[in-house]
Amino acid sequence: MKAMQTRKFENLAGFEGLSERSFREHYRLYEGYVAKYNSLMAKLRSIRSVGQIHADSDTESLKVDITFALGAIKNHEVYFDILGNQGDEPTGLLAEEIVKSFHSIPQYLVDLKQTAILGRGWAWTAYDLDQDSLFNYEGGAQNGMPVWNCVPIVAIDLYGHAYFYDFGNNKVAYVETVMKCISWKRVGERLTAVKHQQRA
Repeated sequence: MKAMQTRKFENLAGFEGLSERSFREHYRLYEGYVAKYNSLMAKLRSIRSVGQIHADSDTESLKVDITFALGAIKNHEVYFDILGNQGDEPTGLLAEEIVKSFHSIPQYLVDLKQTAILGRGWAWTAYDLDQDSLFNYEGGAQNGMPVWNCVPIVAIDLYGHAYFYDFGNNKVAYVETVMKCISWKRVGERLTAVKHQQRA
């Protein structure tokens, strides 16, 4: 696998609701996960190059660490990507899929909020390619998501580092703020891309 590169998120410029300091520190954490992943993959490649992949006792823990770092990268990229503070609401295909899966948009939003408040690490809305439906998942670790053939279109970081600078230990206030700051236009674009790939 090729080395990962950090992404820039122009949609976070001038962001309201979460402070610049919070995003700056959070982005540094994301950069750290990218660096960690690249370092771990380099170590794995060096083990493979000398034919020790089955003999090296560190290989199992190394692969767990790789999935944790990679999960952190992908989780944060979805989280950063969907924030926009644009005051929009779910429309079009996204609204249709939400109603089909949750009966109404308000019911979906309540379910997502409850999932996030109760969650320990992340909350996701993911599109299930097999069931052709959306579901809100909760995970306690960076590598806790994969429900196979499900593609996250919303990710909410629930670790303390995501909200401590702005909200202290008030996780509920953080979740309520993030829910208001989701760009549903960007979420809709993610869902459209997933559905397009599914048809292809």
